[in-house]
Amino acid sequence: MELKFGSIASSLTLVAAWAYSLGWIKTTYFIDTFGIGLGSLELTPQDYLFASWYTIENVMFLLLLLWIVALSGRLWPWLFVAVYLPIPFLTEWSYGHLRFRICRYLVDNPHTILKFLPFVVLILMVSIHRESIPRFREASWPHGNFALAMLLIVTVAWSISAAMHIGGSDAKRALRDPDANLLRVTLQFPDGTKELKSIESENKLYMLYFSPNRCIVLDLAGYDMAAYELQKDQDPNKSLSNVRVLDIPRDKLLLVNGVRNVPGAGELLWHGF
Repeated sequence: MELKFGSIASSLTLVAAWAYSLGWIKTTYFIDTFGIGLGSLELTPQDYLFASWYTIENVMFLLLLLWIVALSGRLWPWLFVAVYLPIPFLTEWSYGHLRFRICRYLVDNPHTILKFLPFVVLILMVSIHRESIPRFREASWPHGNFALAMLLIVTVAWSISAAMHIGGSDAKRALRDPDANLLRVTLQFPDGTKELKSIESENKLYMLYFSPNRCIVLDLAGYDMAAYELQKDQDPNKSLSNVRVLDIPRDKLLLVNGVRNVPGAGELLWHGF
């Protein structure tokens, strides 16, 4: 029993370290999109672990897909693996090519293919090749240790790449639809901070980061993603208006009011000092 508990503890520690690393990578690429250094933020290990959950979830689906395809013993299911592997990269890449319908689909439905493709392959396999059902029920690995090691190496390498592209995609998704992904705020400053008073009149401020010592706000005044995408169809070389990133010390901030639209639940009002 002691040996088993030690093995479980070691496995959990390894998984936690892996999840922490993926969360760190994803957060780095998310925040780097806005030109902010990760070392300047006050993030905890719990923040990185929470940031990794979507990547870890998709890694589990990739493992399931690879396991199904490997057990099938057939070549055609590997085409689905070839489609699955580049999806995180293609999704981030699609933000720069939204005039194409397939790119808009990837941007609007980033989770659909990653979550459901393994089950589509499984259903196709048991429907077309019913003789493979006993093989799936047995669920034993028939290809030896080297093939298993290769499967794990591909999975770990893919998880690192996926974390990078998911982080970048999350940042671009926040910019594409800030009202759905960020808290829209109004700021108030003490009378003695004349250099900051002009910010109070801005009506398109979105909170990106908030801590006891600082807050980072995006100023999206004049930023209209829908109009940009419409014009981009007509002029592929058109560039988007600049986004201002405001790094504000908390000791110079008097009051923060925020609102966020929660689908099906109305508006969430936020008030903080």
